[in-house]
Amino acid sequence: MNILLVEDDSGIITPLKLYLEWANFQVSVCMDGSLAYEAFKNEKPQLVILDLNLPGKNGVDICREIRANSKTPIIILSARESEDDKVTLLEIGADDYVAKPFSPRELVARIHAVIKRTESLQPKEPKNSKIITYNGLTLDSKNHICTLDESEIKLTKTEFSILEYLLKNAKWVVKREALMKDIIGYDNYIYDRTIDTHIKNLRRKVASAIDIETIRGVGYRIYEAGSKKEEE
Repeated sequence: MNILLVEDDSGIITPLKLYLEWANFQVSVCMDGSLAYEAFKNEKPQLVILDLNLPGKNGVDICREIRANSKTPIIILSARESEDDKVTLLEIGADDYVAKPFSPRELVARIHAVIKRTESLQPKEPKNSKIITYNGLTLDSKNHICTLDESEIKLTKTEFSILEYLLKNAKWVVKREALMKDIIGYDNYIYDRTIDTHIKNLRRKVASAIDIETIRGVGYRIYEAGSKKEEE
């Protein structure tokens, strides 16, 4: 899970980033309030940890800006402890409020609680739903049809299954071992290059919709076509 930490105090950033990474979160940092929303758009985090007193733009305005355009969970960090401050922040869209000084262990517990709560509020996909869409790409699992901007793309059964697996896990890195075991059905995947061939074919067939990035030694991650280059 990717977290955006918006904080300008290096004395907090360094130990907190290390602790969150130890807790298996990916952490990106923004130290300037005026750049916070741009960082949010670029990083596409699944949760934001937001300080209130920032250079450039304060956390209240950033919280409003994010909430006006996204439902991404926001946890506020602040030395302000008054009830009025907390109520105001919750009313403008913050999901939780942690007062400074705080325990990193408590913050991680709050993160898990917020994630659990927000996920429970998400509309449930109908059990019979077999349609996946992503940047103009549509997979109809029931009928085994892949279309891009309404034009059908011919995929083999294995290519279709790999693409479906990647799209269902679009926010995360998909491990190569998982694809080999769950899709190809091999237990001895270390030296087998079958998956690489399928990925190469998929890249060619869906290049205008998605980029499939190889994470060396780990697996694959997908992006909307061109978005990775724009960020770099």
